[in-house]
Amino acid sequence: MLRTSIVQRMSTPPFVTLPRGVQRTDFVGGHAHLSGLIAYPDSESRGTILLIPGFTGSKEDFIALIPYLRALGYTVASYDQRGQFESPGPNGSEGYEMDDFVADALAVAGSLVAETERPLHLLGHSFGGLVARATAVRQLGEQMAAASEPLFSSLTLLASGPAAVPGDLQIVAAQLVSLLPHTSLHEIWEQKEAADRANGWRPPNAEVHEFLKHRFTSNNPHALSAKAEILIEIEDAVDVLADLAATAGLPTLVAYGANDDRWPPDQQEQMAYRLGARRLRWPNAAHSPNAEQPEMCSAGLEGFLADVASTTGRSIEFPNGRLGYTEGMELRSPVPGTPESVGAARRTMVRQLEAWGLDAVVDDMQLVASELITNAVRYGADPVEFRLSVLEGRLRLEVSDANTTDIPQPRQAADHESTGRGMPLIDALTTGWGAQVTGTRKVVWAEISIS
Repeated sequence: MLRTSIVQRMSTPPFVTLPRGVQRTDFVGGHAHLSGLIAYPDSESRGTILLIPGFTGSKEDFIALIPYLRALGYTVASYDQRGQFESPGPNGSEGYEMDDFVADALAVAGSLVAETERPLHLLGHSFGGLVARATAVRQLGEQMAAASEPLFSSLTLLASGPAAVPGDLQIVAAQLVSLLPHTSLHEIWEQKEAADRANGWRPPNAEVHEFLKHRFTSNNPHALSAKAEILIEIEDAVDVLADLAATAGLPTLVAYGANDDRWPPDQQEQMAYRLGARRLRWPNAAHSPNAEQPEMCSAGLEGFLADVASTTGRSIEFPNGRLGYTEGMELRSPVPGTPESVGAARRTMVRQLEAWGLDAVVDDMQLVASELITNAVRYGADPVEFRLSVLEGRLRLEVSDANTTDIPQPRQAADHESTGRGMPLIDALTTGWGAQVTGTRKVVWAEISIS
């Protein structure tokens, strides 16, 4: 009898009917083929996004996200990994190593680049993030060895972790391995659902609930067992990716929900720090921001992808007056200690504001960011980082560095001075600003109203 729940933690799409513009397709790869979804924008594509689903998920985990990314001008594709839902897999334990999942990702990515001739952005969710990381490591290594063109324009690790799943999830995964393949997936589903209901879980609407059951029981049990073993045993390869990505200049985003119950947010935060990657956190989201908050997920991804492409960020209207941002949302990004990094960090912030539809505050926020980041790079100490947060009715920009002795103070510059006018400008543009020292870090912050 199963004591803990996999079903409750499944990525659950809010609906399962294909939206307009999203169509089924098959990709070459896998054991026979890989069942997928693809959506093309109505106008010229700005790039292609490849979405890799997680352990017990499927391509449908992105069904609410894909239409928004399509509306933003991207070609978007996802697929069931080998042995997952509608993609066939070997009926045995062979053929489910991480190298096999990576080969499939590279095959799909290659076919998309050949078809679309557009930049390709790779995103992996949960277990799919582990596959995406391993795929990027292999491709970057081969690219540098052969001095070839890059395959990926960016990498996003969504609700994924640095290594094996922690804590009680190790027990869950090991328990599943012990049951498969001799215990039927129908029996496992029934036991899991009974345990979930006893713990207060209630299924979603009947159509989605039936889909979840059908999806889980359609998996190849050997594939589930092999992926569970990977989740138990996979080693930390973050530093390997960090070195390769830095050398190749691969932009990387780590994004997660504040309530993620798989890899804790602090682990994902530390992973981003080690990667030198920007970090995006969604409040009130757990392990599947793509399904739980697709509007905010799409706006967050757009800010990143627009920055990667050096284009203006786009915003779209969401149904029922929903917004691409909310109180508690946070973007953090490292700032290298070089003069040119000031402009790059400012652009990163601006692209996110544009993607959130906050164009009205872009000019003022640019001036504020230029002053705070320039001061940190010029007078502070590495590492420098900026944090953009959405608060109630206002935006807050924090710039931190390791120089805890030089604290900016408001003063009036004399007429003959060429410096000293920055902070009075901050006074004029913001609703407030300040500085504080916490431990080994100095933080200078400023807030602007968006109400």
